[in-house]
Amino acid sequence: MNNDIIIVGAFHEMVELCEDCGFHIVGIIDNKMQEDYCGYPILGTDDDRDRIHEENPECNVVISPDLPAVRIKLSKLYGDSGYHFATVISPKANISRTATIGVGSVIQQGVNVSAGTAIGEYVKINTYANVMHDNIVGDFATIAPNAVLLGYVNIGRSAYIGANSTILPYVVIGSSATVGAGAVVTKNVSQQRIVKGVPAR
Repeated sequence: MNNDIIIVGAFHEMVELCEDCGFHIVGIIDNKMQEDYCGYPILGTDDDRDRIHEENPECNVVISPDLPAVRIKLSKLYGDSGYHFATVISPKANISRTATIGVGSVIQQGVNVSAGTAIGEYVKINTYANVMHDNIVGDFATIAPNAVLLGYVNIGRSAYIGANSTILPYVVIGSSATVGAGAVVTKNVSQQRIVKGVPAR
């Protein structure tokens, strides 16, 4: 397995996570930063991606931004340029042996992913989120810190689940929907809807 990676989007939390996972960070691609960040060189911007790939053909990339729409854009941009994507799972996360994790996903410290759960591709699960048994989390979804997804929850593609929210069992969250921070979701949420409150409306 190749441990060389390039981080797309300068973010110290991602740098520390990749270090904790034992990756060798070759550098960072960022559209605003210059010179270096957290001791690693800034290799260029998104516009330099083809040159950077030619210079580092064996490096995988990890996409750091939280917003699903940004990750969708960047995964296509870098995928079309021939990059492969790293899956980053904190050694301080608890992942069931029967759970599955898709390529390009990022799982931070303190996360619990329980039995029978399927995590899609390019998913971001933030610190101390609790994803319980038999959940489905669609591609590009973001689960913010301390969110709780109880059993048999289905999270659609590119949905955003806010910090400290709770999704009750069997609830379906539609694609590109947003659940506000601290919300308690008791009913299905249709795609592209925004819900908040207790209970969420």
